[in-house]
Amino acid sequence: MYSKVDFERVKRRVMWDFRLEDEAVLFQQRRTGYAFIIDVLDGTPRLALYHVTRFGSKTEYFDKQPPQEMLVKALAEQGANTNQDGLYNINQELRVWAEENLL
Repeated sequence: MYSKVDFERVKRRVMWDFRLEDEAVLFQQRRTGYAFIIDVLDGTPRLALYHVTRFGSKTEYFDKQPPQEMLVKALAEQGANTNQDGLYNINQELRVWAEENLL
C-alpha cells in the first residue's frame, strides 16, 4: 500500500476519466498517471490503483476496501461478474468512495 506522501502524488495525477478499453487502442498515445480500477482475481473483486507509465502499467491493492456489494454492482453495470477474472472500470459510486476513503 502507498504511503501518505505517495497519496499526495496520486491525488495530483489521478486520471478519473481513464477507461481500460482505451489502453490497447491508444497505447502509443497513452497518458501516464494513476487510475482506480476493479481487479477480479480468483473470484474476488478488489479496488486497485493502476499506475500507468509510458511503457506499461502496475496494479497495487489497498488494505482498505469498499464493501463487496459496491464492487459487484460496478461489475454488473459492465456486464461482468466475479466469475470473470480481469480488470474493470470503476463507476461513480466507487470514485466517490475512493475520494472519501483513500485520498
